Amino acid sequence: MKTIRFILIILVSLFTSSLQGENFRTFKDTQGREMTARLTRVSGDDVYIERQDGLTTKVALSIFSAEDKKYIQEWATKNLLTSGIFEVRFTTENSSKRDSESGGIQRESYQSAYGIEVENTSYEPVKNIRIEYLLIKFEDALAAAKRSEGEIRRLKGEVKIDYIGDRSKATVKTKSVPMLETELAPGYVWSGGGKRTSKDVLKGIWIKMYVGDLLVHEYSKPENMMRTEAW
Repeated sequence: MKTIRFILIILVSLFTSSLQGENFRTFKDTQGREMTARLTRVSGDDVYIERQDGLTTKVALSIFSAEDKKYIQEWATKNLLTSGIFEVRFTTENSSKRDSESGGIQRESYQSAYGIEVENTSYEPVKNIRIEYLLIKFEDALAAAKRSEGEIRRLKGEVKIDYIGDRSKATVKTKSVPMLETELAPGYVWSGGGKRTSKDVLKGIWIKMYVGDLLVHEYSKPENMMRTEAW
């Protein structure tokens, strides 16, 4: 019985120690009094905390020391930004096509880019957004026997959004990528018997969204791109 009780004491101590190290913090109020607790939610000037004895309560932000106020505000901002407040949608934007022909090859060239629409679904404005992106472009090969004989190009870039208001949207665009479609003119064939047409394609986009230096959102189209590609 003593052995079992001793083991239970150790387990409880380890559990409490883990909570203290990972979740709990010793806060000070404006008069220097201390309290060990963890934050659970911040709403305006209301701070919701859980004490080590399990009691939850709401206190005013104004009671905390200047150092703890800063910590609480940074904690609230980080939790808001990483709580899924952003929704992202992609569109494909193509320029007008330019036609040309030479050597029996009819060409259509144009520029293509992704539009990135970011919606802030929260009731707080967000500033200083930086979006890093990776584009995958398939360049089809002329006179290839199979479409898979083309090459994959990986193109990286960055765009910024200075400000998105609460419950608002902002749209930015990636750099434009040169695209080409070809077709053999009537009466022409490839000496090796390759296919008559070729077509470049944008295969996908992967974005990493930062607010300041904090990574707050990661998304790709198609969705499995983050699993099948390396950044």
